Amino acid sequence: RVGRAGGGDAARLLAEAVWHGTAPPAGDGQLERALVLARRNQTAGGLARAYPRRLAAARAEAEAATGRFWRNLGEAAGLLRAAGVPVALIKAEPRGDHTYGNFDLVVLPQQWRAAHAALSGWYTRRSVYWLERSGKVLLVPPDGPAAHLHDAVAWFGVPVVPADRLLARAVPCAGRPWRVPCPPDRLRVWLAHALFQNLSLDLSELLAVRELLVPDVIAGAELEAVREGWPRAFRAALDTAAGAVDRLDRGLPVPLPLPLPAGVSLRAGAEHAGHLLHHGHAGTAAREAGLRVPLVVAKRLRRIAS
Repeated sequence: RVGRAGGGDAARLLAEAVWHGTAPPAGDGQLERALVLARRNQTAGGLARAYPRRLAAARAEAEAATGRFWRNLGEAAGLLRAAGVPVALIKAEPRGDHTYGNFDLVVLPQQWRAAHAALSGWYTRRSVYWLERSGKVLLVPPDGPAAHLHDAVAWFGVPVVPADRLLARAVPCAGRPWRVPCPPDRLRVWLAHALFQNLSLDLSELLAVRELLVPDVIAGAELEAVREGWPRAFRAALDTAAGAVDRLDRGLPVPLPLPLPAGVSLRAGAEHAGHLLHHGHAGTAAREAGLRVPLVVAKRLRRIAS
């Protein structure tokens, strides 16, 4: 099975173009289906570059969106740095396209108000998703991607990676006003995002994880996952991702996006909630345990419908 959306031919074509950098012969219908699937996997630009003439409009669209991403990110992070607020950019690799509607910035909880003040003239609208808590807010500017501001790497009000440790270990980007997580933290953030929110990994995320599958990075990430209370879930997600990377490397079919097994997702919530409870965070533990089953069911139904 190579994934429902777009069909098997579209998934194989997308993998060949984006993962292997080739441009196999494709009919117009097949290419159109592959483009639909590529957009679901945040890799439309990569597919378009493999077929520059036939997908010229998609390539221009991806390049324009990526330009707006870096422009708005530079503006927002520059304002934060000028105000003395350290910031880490997560879930964004320096290479590739950035067509998503926002970018994720992590600041220290004690600088939350200072961050809002620094960006007060940059955004025109502020929103909080109803399932999130006040530590995650979307700041929407007049044009282009919004800034998704976090005071921890958290999903649905449940913190997984603390901001203080993430920022302390983050590394500078030359000439940029933001830092990025160190490699073990980058790997952990990608896998935590899959485990605690999306319950899947799209092709762009598998590309990001692929570069981090080296022993030292994995060992460092696993050590931090123990500290944060989700080591078994981390290892299960890592094994799922590494298996998919291996299959893609060998030209074998992989569902795109790649769903995590339901059991892995359910056990992740139970393991992490137990850790929170043991460390005195009973309310947050109850929230995570209460949301986990509805989240898994909702994601599964959405995947079936697609």
